[in-house]
Amino acid sequence: METIRRRRMAESASPLTEQIINSAGKEVTKAEEFVGPDPKTVTRDRLIPSGVTLLNCACSDNPFGAFALGSINTIPGESASGKTELVLSILASCAIDKRFDGYDLINDDAEHAMSFDLEYLFPPLVGRVKAPCYDGEEPIYSETIQDFESSILILCKKKNPFIYVLDSLDSLSSTQEIEREYKNALKTAKSAEAIQELKQSYGTEKARVVGQVLRMVNGKIKNSDSALFIVQQTRQRINKGFGEMDWTTSGGNAPFFYSFHQIYLNSTRSIRAGEKESRGLKHKIGGHTFAKVIKNKLNGKRRTIEFDIYEDLGVDDISSCVDFLKATGYWTTSGGYMLASGILGDDEKMYRADLIRFIEQEGAEGILRDIVGQIWNEIEDNIRLKDRKRRF
Repeated sequence: METIRRRRMAESASPLTEQIINSAGKEVTKAEEFVGPDPKTVTRDRLIPSGVTLLNCACSDNPFGAFALGSINTIPGESASGKTELVLSILASCAIDKRFDGYDLINDDAEHAMSFDLEYLFPPLVGRVKAPCYDGEEPIYSETIQDFESSILILCKKKNPFIYVLDSLDSLSSTQEIEREYKNALKTAKSAEAIQELKQSYGTEKARVVGQVLRMVNGKIKNSDSALFIVQQTRQRINKGFGEMDWTTSGGNAPFFYSFHQIYLNSTRSIRAGEKESRGLKHKIGGHTFAKVIKNKLNGKRRTIEFDIYEDLGVDDISSCVDFLKATGYWTTSGGYMLASGILGDDEKMYRADLIRFIEQEGAEGILRDIVGQIWNEIEDNIRLKDRKRRF
């Protein structure tokens, strides 16, 4: 379509910086120990893409990147809410971005549950993503928090920047000695009250160790321009207090405390085969996910976005962008057709499904993300309290 060709010609040449300064090896002072990236220095070239345009916008107001280099980020969520798909999308997005050509991409599958066909769903990760370490050709994943800590420290010592995914924190024990002593104590406990007290004390000990590890690796990640993503499983909070979330996670408060961004995921409904039903059966083929930015040290905003995840596609980024532009009224509908300004010509319209396929076939994803970014920031500007006097 002529409109797409005109847009491509008009796009300003603003390539992302291909060289990332590696500052590994700096001394970490006491003052730096608790400090993540300085938000003022997190420019577009220092943003890590999430693979989800709307999540990029929600985290940074930029459609091309979400997370800051040098940061720790946590992704808690309900079971089957798309946490693993999201972190693999982050790794795959880095794998195709030239800025990260020199980075180690690490997927620490501590749950030993990663069964996705990478070659089909995330081909950029084939031959590129690594385990924390290997025994010959056999990948070795973290079993304890100390394994995880050692892997991070060894990577930092190599002085090569990395993007590290821990999936998940819940699957790690603290030290094997603590685990063994805890299990032995449970066997010899003489009452239900004693067992309950042991369980609580073990949880406290694990949280203490998690806090120590994150405190130690935080400065090293910051100074090496690396990034850590920690997946967490949520569970229902018992005896919820006023103002508390309905859910909680293991590991205590340290993961939240050290997070530059925290993204909570929740799958709200299943997606059935619908028009693609086969022999009368409508199988579940995906789910609809809400992502809520719980913590945002980049701009302080807490936004909620939504997107679909399909079993044989992964995150459907294009559909979420199309639906966002329709929901905001920037793209209008007429008799079931969509009028897609900036993608289609003024007199052209398509059904939603046809429009999505057209964007893919024409390679217009970049144009779509640019439009989403413009509308997102227009909305953000409109809701600012610009008529109020600044307090300071």
